[in-house]
Amino acid sequence: MILILSATKTEAADLLTRAAVIKKARSSAGRTTYLCTYGSRPFKLIITGPGSINCAQALAGELEHNKFNLVLQTGTAGIFKETGLCLGDIGIAESETYIHTGVETPFSSFKHAPLPFDLIPGNRASRTGFFYFKENLVEKAFDILTDHFSDTACNITRGPFITVSVITATKKSAKALYAVFSPCMEAMEGSAAAQVAALYNTDFLEIRAGSNPVGVRDKTRWDIPFASRRACRAAAAVIEKF
Repeated sequence: MILILSATKTEAADLLTRAAVIKKARSSAGRTTYLCTYGSRPFKLIITGPGSINCAQALAGELEHNKFNLVLQTGTAGIFKETGLCLGDIGIAESETYIHTGVETPFSSFKHAPLPFDLIPGNRASRTGFFYFKENLVEKAFDILTDHFSDTACNITRGPFITVSVITATKKSAKALYAVFSPCMEAMEGSAAAQVAALYNTDFLEIRAGSNPVGVRDKTRWDIPFASRRACRAAAAVIEKF
């Protein structure tokens, strides 16, 4: 069974419309969960709430008691103009970085030195909040989505994602983040989910659709409903064919 994580119900609404909901429940921490099928494939969806701590708590609580073949984080994300991505385009994370991890240096507010300890035992990259994903899983998802969206004007890309706690809202910060991390997308939960999944030795993917440009918050240039539908369509394809 696949476990789907979505920060908000808005981002998961179209997936719930596509699926057959067998059971809806609420956890003791107030998280809403749905046990569903899509075609013949069962999956579970958790509305985690936005942000890293909400996401980590929801996922850890689930993995403490249940096993899954795959955890899939989905939803919307900010896109960096340097990537050439457009609203509604799909990004598959090859890695995640929680940018607020490490030791401050005098060189850049985003260029941190490693922590003196591992966040995941034996994983030195975690000292800077960096998490790689399995290449074969990313490649499989890329092939599925490239085929699935072949009849649609939708770009499918693979690349680094970053997780932030402070939403980027200036051109200067967006440019500095891209210079350090070369990310294709920015969101608020991915690194937390990746770290928790790694601690529980569970395969993890993150697939998002672009809803807004990273930088100045001009909401006339946003389209969250469109991106949410695209992300749900991508999640449904993965559930069906993975």
